[in-house]
Order: sequence, then C-alpha cells, then structure tokens
Amino acid sequence: SSVMMKVALLIYAIAITVVAIVLLTISQVNNERSHYNSFYDDRKVMVKSSQAVARATDYLLSHQNPSGGWGSVALNAQVIVSLRLASGINMARINSSSVSSVWIDQYFTSVVNNAFQANSTMAIGQLAYVVMSLKAVCKSTNQFMGINLNQKLIEYLEGYPRPKFNHPYAYSLTLLSLCLANAKYKPKLITKLQDMQSSDGMWIDIDTTAMAILALNCADGSNQAIIAKGIQALLSKQSKTTFQFGNEYTTALAIQALLSQQVPIPKWNYIKVLQGLLKFETTEHSFGRIDNTAAVLPSLASAIYLDLKSISCLQQGGTTDVNIITITYTVRYQCSPYINKTDENPVIVTSKAGSSMLTFMRAAEKLNSAYQFSVTYHASFNAYTVEKINNISSLASNHTCYWFLQNDATNHEIPLGISHYKPHNNAKLAFIYRRQ
Repeated sequence: SSVMMKVALLIYAIAITVVAIVLLTISQVNNERSHYNSFYDDRKVMVKSSQAVARATDYLLSHQNPSGGWGSVALNAQVIVSLRLASGINMARINSSSVSSVWIDQYFTSVVNNAFQANSTMAIGQLAYVVMSLKAVCKSTNQFMGINLNQKLIEYLEGYPRPKFNHPYAYSLTLLSLCLANAKYKPKLITKLQDMQSSDGMWIDIDTTAMAILALNCADGSNQAIIAKGIQALLSKQSKTTFQFGNEYTTALAIQALLSQQVPIPKWNYIKVLQGLLKFETTEHSFGRIDNTAAVLPSLASAIYLDLKSISCLQQGGTTDVNIITITYTVRYQCSPYINKTDENPVIVTSKAGSSMLTFMRAAEKLNSAYQFSVTYHASFNAYTVEKINNISSLASNHTCYWFLQNDATNHEIPLGISHYKPHNNAKLAFIYRRQ
C-alpha cells in the first residue's frame, strides 16, 4: 500500500505539473494575443491621428486670408510653424490660385519694420514667435532687413524682467526661439529660467511648465535634474480618467514637452492622450479656433518645436529639384537574444515629394535584398502595416518584438503607418526590430 500511495502521489504531482504548464501556456498565448491586439489598436489610433492632421491642414490653408495671413502676428507665426512641423509645408514656397508665396517676404518685412518703430506695441513674445516662424520658412534671423533679430532677443532676455516682459512663459518662448535659430547666448540665460522653477517642479502653470521644458531641452548645458523635476510635476497634472492635461491647447503643449524629454510612452498613455485630443475635432475638421488648431497639429503628428533646429533648408547658391526628395533609410535589429543580426548598411533612396514611406521602402528593397518586406492591409483604417522585413516577422510567437519606424535625427518613434507618413527631404529614418 505504501508503494501504491507513492505511485498515486507521483501521478498526482505529474498531473498538477501538466495542468500548470497548460495554464501557463494558455496565459502566455493570451498575453501575446492581447499584446498583439493592443499593438494594432494603437496603430489604428495613429492612423486616425494622421488623417486628422491632413484634414486640419486643409482647414488652415482654406482659412488663409486673401492677403496671405490668418490674423495677428503671433497667430500667423503659430500657423506657419505648425504647418511646417506637422505637414512639411514651407509657406514661403507655396503658391495657390488665391495667394502667392511672395506674401511671406512682404509680410515679415512689414512686421519686423513695425517691431522696431518707436511707437511699436509688439510684445517680445510675439517677436519670439516671428523668429521661430522665420526659421520654419528658412529665412535668416541674424540678418533680416539688416537687423540681427537673435541679438535683439538676447538683449530682452538679459533685461528680464521688465514691463510687458515679466512672465516665465514669454521668457521660455524667447529662449526656445533663440535656440531653434542656433543663436549663441550666455549660459546665464539658461540658469535664469531654471531659477524660476517652483519647489513643486512647476513654472506657474501647465502651459508655462511645458514651454520651459521645451526651452531647456533645446538648450545645451541645461540641468537635467531640473527638467526631470518639471516632467514629474507635469505628469502629476494629467487626468487619471481622460488622460488630458487640460484643454486642447494645454494638452498639445504637454505632449511636446514629454516627447522632447523622450518620456516612455506607456508612462503617460500617449495613445489615450491622442484619443482624447481627437475628440476635440469639430465637424469643420478644426480644433476650435485657428490658434488651437495650429497648436494641436504638431502633437498629432508627433512633431515638436525642437525639430525646427535641424530642419532642412536650401543652402545659399545651391539648387534642388523641389519635386524630388532623398532620404537615408536603415534597418536595425535590437531583439537579442532572439535575433542576433548585424544592422544593415544604410541605403539612400529618392522619390517624389509627398510620397509615403511605403514608396521609399519599395525603392530600397530593389537596392538591397535585406530590405525586402511584406505588409498587411487593414481596410478598417485604410492603411498597411509592416509584417516582415528581411523575412523577420512581427507575428512570431516566441518573442514580443515588433518593427518600429524611427526618426534617427531625433530618436523619436514615428507612430504613423507607412501609408500615411511622408518623409521630408534629407530625412534619416530606420525600421528597428525591438520590444515595445
């Protein structure tokens, strides 16, 4: 009977072990299936976001005045910057049936001329927006109409605070504009902004905190501990139910700040933030007022003000066929130990301006067989997603690595699908096989 008891216990132990293994396997399969479904749900949101960008871009262009602008000096600058960041549109090179691109030169000449009249009422923050928008349309800011606008902004920052220029938001915006214009300024101007931070990590409110973080992330030599404290303060203001940071304008700025610091996306539920932001879209395909629409556009496209710092412009005396653009495209592997491969050599491919990433990928696979890929079409959101590159699949069940498209200039993931993302000239892009 003792032997029978031992045999019974052994059989029982084996049965329990088998059941445990089966349950663990089912759990793992369910987890992978859930992770896979979540991955494509996220992609669907990104595609909807890109489609909203296209609609809002059309809205802004259709509401341009016959004279060329949209309203105030600051508003015009915001829209010009927004269109360049979100849609790659340089308003200095656009001609339509009703508005000539010549208006840009005439407009900025008038604005700068008025800014330095004795009776000028232009705020310093508005001039900062002008400098940022000049950068967006590839105009010089250190010698515009014989005026060094960068130096003027430096003088204002050195004299802060002063009447009509005594708020950290205006200071942050001005410092950011200088940085984006690649101007040289003294480190004390960075220190001055850092010293404005409150003990709770905020710079007065969410808008100002986001703008301060953007300015400090752009500037060289900023105190990373101060930025990190600001990020934590910003995250503490995020709604636990809607995941928003306030209205559409405030949420859009917060998104830019978090993206600029490369805060891990799951930490602040970027996808749910976008879902909430998309709810602000009106039947006119705007996000309320023109300024709100201009503010939201870059965030929907995962673009940030800091992208202006390295924006591509024609060199003086150079020539470029604006109808053809060139990108550098790379495939890399970061899924060890499942995939142990050396990164592929970059390929340089060209196509017409406005072509999707899918078009460039088709050109690349003709140059190098390692760049061959396969896609799946999703009718529900009218887009393709990458399933395999170099015969390595996102659907493999023995690991949780997927293909992600990244901007190598900023190290930011590009969440738009290859059908909807349209690279800019001289873009450096990579498809990376890694964990989510």
